[in-house]
Amino acid sequence: MDNSPTTNNRTPLKVLGELVGPAIQWNRTTWIALLALVVLWAAKVYSTWAAWGNLTIDSGHEMYVPALLAEGKTLYRDTWFMYGPISPYFNAYLFRLFGIHLNVLYWAGSLSALGSAVLLYVIGTRLSSWIVGWTAGAVLLLESFQPSLFCFPLPYSFASVYGCLLGCLFLLLTIRAANSTNWWWMLGAGTLAGVELLTKPEFGMACYGTLAFLIVMRALQQHSAKSIPKDVAATLPGIAICVSVIWWMVSLAGVEFITQENIVNWPTSYFMKTYGKMWLAKTGFALTSEALRNVFWHFLDFAMVLLLIYTLLWWKPKNRRANLLRVFLVLMVILFFVRAAVVSQSDSVKEDLLATFFFPEDMTLYVCVGALVAWWAWWASRRNSYRDFNPGLPILLTYSSLLAFRILTLMLPGDYCIYYNGPVVLCFLLLLRLLIPRKRHSQRFIFLGELLLCIGCLSVVAMYASREEAFAKQYVPLVTPRGTVMTGETQRDNYLAAIQFMREQASHGKSVLSIPEDTSLYFLSETYCPTRAYAFIPGIVAPGKMTDEVIRDIERKPVDYLLWSNRTFFEFGVPIFGKHFDQRLGDYLRAHYRPIGHLRPLTARYWEWTVVVWERIPEKDSH
Repeated sequence: MDNSPTTNNRTPLKVLGELVGPAIQWNRTTWIALLALVVLWAAKVYSTWAAWGNLTIDSGHEMYVPALLAEGKTLYRDTWFMYGPISPYFNAYLFRLFGIHLNVLYWAGSLSALGSAVLLYVIGTRLSSWIVGWTAGAVLLLESFQPSLFCFPLPYSFASVYGCLLGCLFLLLTIRAANSTNWWWMLGAGTLAGVELLTKPEFGMACYGTLAFLIVMRALQQHSAKSIPKDVAATLPGIAICVSVIWWMVSLAGVEFITQENIVNWPTSYFMKTYGKMWLAKTGFALTSEALRNVFWHFLDFAMVLLLIYTLLWWKPKNRRANLLRVFLVLMVILFFVRAAVVSQSDSVKEDLLATFFFPEDMTLYVCVGALVAWWAWWASRRNSYRDFNPGLPILLTYSSLLAFRILTLMLPGDYCIYYNGPVVLCFLLLLRLLIPRKRHSQRFIFLGELLLCIGCLSVVAMYASREEAFAKQYVPLVTPRGTVMTGETQRDNYLAAIQFMREQASHGKSVLSIPEDTSLYFLSETYCPTRAYAFIPGIVAPGKMTDEVIRDIERKPVDYLLWSNRTFFEFGVPIFGKHFDQRLGDYLRAHYRPIGHLRPLTARYWEWTVVVWERIPEKDSH
């Protein structure tokens, strides 16, 4: 008996099967759309050039560490680093090839953003919706060039930038593997998974989790378990790469040295034990009662709009009662938006209201639910001999869910999320296509419906990006031999003074330590940090052995001057270095150094960057 859905039987399986059809063949429209994506990228690069990153926070180590490696230093042993070795060594190679200059990083990050966007677009075409793929790519590009440390050209971590790019490529390969028996797709995906694990662990774990599902899927599709050993073998080259690199890392000074004195995301590290729960909650992974209540209210708002769309587009009754219900729902939605606009304390009311439906904070959670439904539908399609269901859909949803799980309830069009939300946006828009009726409607109607959904999503991100970029309008160039950075005028002046001070002291054979952060000063002044640890942020310098080694480095050099900035860490709940955290190190520095004043006349307001010079107390004065 044939149990396949008939034309008149609109089962959920058939509806999901129509959601993702066969791959779109390239034509003039798709090529023009690709060109438009490249034009958007070029426009963002041009309009925001050098107004990226953060000179004080994080971006500095992405300049400084590759420069050290390009000069022959060894990662982890000679300089502390918190992520895998792929990104710093790759950037070091680029520095050797093109010279140690900020422009090298700018172009590496910018081209990575373009590559990620193009791959998302291609994935969209593979899943039968070029406009959804284009929108996901455009969203990523709008997010990538904001004047923040959460950008692509000068990010808080190039590991996230390259992880995003390689992850999109991995996703394309796995979707091809889900639709093909070709073993080479599996080999490419398995190798990329290993590289991802060495780039940033969460990307690698998402890749290997997806591969596990894919291997089982391929075996079931081929009705044979014989494919499993062959597909597992395809992952071995990536695993071999991981094992060899991890062996090298451990050989430097042992397991404890890598896991406790470098990789801060390791579950047993001092950082994770002390600040891990707070850090995860701030990035969206919190399962507290308050977080769950927020999820409920967010879903209620989202569901109300879904219900309204359903009654307008899908619900067939046209009698008086049905029409009254539709009017009631329309009024309820209008009242909700009016109330939200009145009580909102935000300056971006339109953006917040649009985001309720087109870019919800709980987007990842909805995609996770969608992944479960997609796997059920794939399984049902096999049992019912329904061949139109694209197995690439559950693979896409699975990878996106695993990758973005740490931002489960805090999906934003900026900040930390931008390296993870490209595939999630693609999934979310694909799922929203279910709202558009296809039966008895023309292709033009369906396309216009998809276009409306994509414009709504893109509008939220565009408004957010334009608002963030407005802050950079007053930036001025900080020009150094190693490149130009756009920043605030006060920070530019004080940074120039600090750079000049560090150069002068280095020319006299004296060393300067920047605390608690501002690693970019070493790179821009072409000097070196006198200690292996170059940033003293909460949880980085573990008490005990690592603190003792930092103090020994300071004594051995010896460090002649400190540049002690007003950088604070309220985001960790411990604002002041040496007082609320790293007290032993702070006590040592105050006992052996004395302030001699600001580097230049204090012109900054209290929230702007300033620095005080501390000089080492001579031995004769320290007793």
